[in-house]
Amino acid sequence: MSRTTWLCAALLILTMTAGAAAGEPGTAGFLFLRLGNGARASGMGEAFTAVADDATSIYWNPAGMAAVEDLELNVTHNEWLMDIRFEQASVVAEMFGGAAGLSFTGVYYGALDRYGETPTLTPDGTFSPYDLTVSAGYARDILPNIAVGAAFKVIYEKIDFESATGYAVDIGVSHKSMIEGLTLAASLLNLGPQAKFVEERFYPPLQLRLGGAYLIERPVLRGALVLAGDAVFPNDNDVKVHTGLEYRYERLLFLRLGYKSGYDVQGATMGAGVVYRSLRFDYAWMPMDLDLGDSHRFSISVFPSF
Repeated sequence: MSRTTWLCAALLILTMTAGAAAGEPGTAGFLFLRLGNGARASGMGEAFTAVADDATSIYWNPAGMAAVEDLELNVTHNEWLMDIRFEQASVVAEMFGGAAGLSFTGVYYGALDRYGETPTLTPDGTFSPYDLTVSAGYARDILPNIAVGAAFKVIYEKIDFESATGYAVDIGVSHKSMIEGLTLAASLLNLGPQAKFVEERFYPPLQLRLGGAYLIERPVLRGALVLAGDAVFPNDNDVKVHTGLEYRYERLLFLRLGYKSGYDVQGATMGAGVVYRSLRFDYAWMPMDLDLGDSHRFSISVFPSF
């Protein structure tokens, strides 16, 4: 059995062990940690575990940070459901013999009316709930074709006068196989202890992601095509399957399609990107079923050495 196979098996065992302690389906908390990061991954249906090679890889698969050259910064804005918005910033830089990264996510739900225990039509003021998380990670190549990485995150949730704080780690591995263009990867995300909100205890939304990506470069394409797929195993729900593709034309224009199966209100996604000098502008459109509206995600990436 190869070293990569052993690493993937270890990740699977960890997930099964943690899932056994997590309780019944639907009991995970801090669910905003599953909202994704970056318009590029979103346009590809979030089939990004094996594709991850940019600043957002600290979210999808920390091992992907090892592919970043010099320095990369990504800033993402998302217009989500019911005027909910979230902001993200990720930066990864080569250092310490590998790559180190930092990431911030903030989800803001806007102003909501506050009501007391007595029924009334008049609110007792307003409050603005929000969720925050900060991650720090490191990755490096342990062999010419294998990279590993890990990240530690602090999680904070605030609803009116109550709040909760939690901690979690992400670990990942990425392997460039002997088949040219094929990358296999795995990541275990949000592995952490129970947190407490008022009297309710819950685990972070643990998930194991197993992914593959195949890069096709041909002169007739005048660029490259990436085909990707992820199997996602959450600790509180059924298995999800994500598929996506990205076409890159002359390193200037990107077109993306994806599909997320196993979800009640999510399905097809699409996106695009354009490069101007050391900047890449990305957009993703993620329609929702049941008349919930559409989600629009915008990203700007800075590549000083692109």
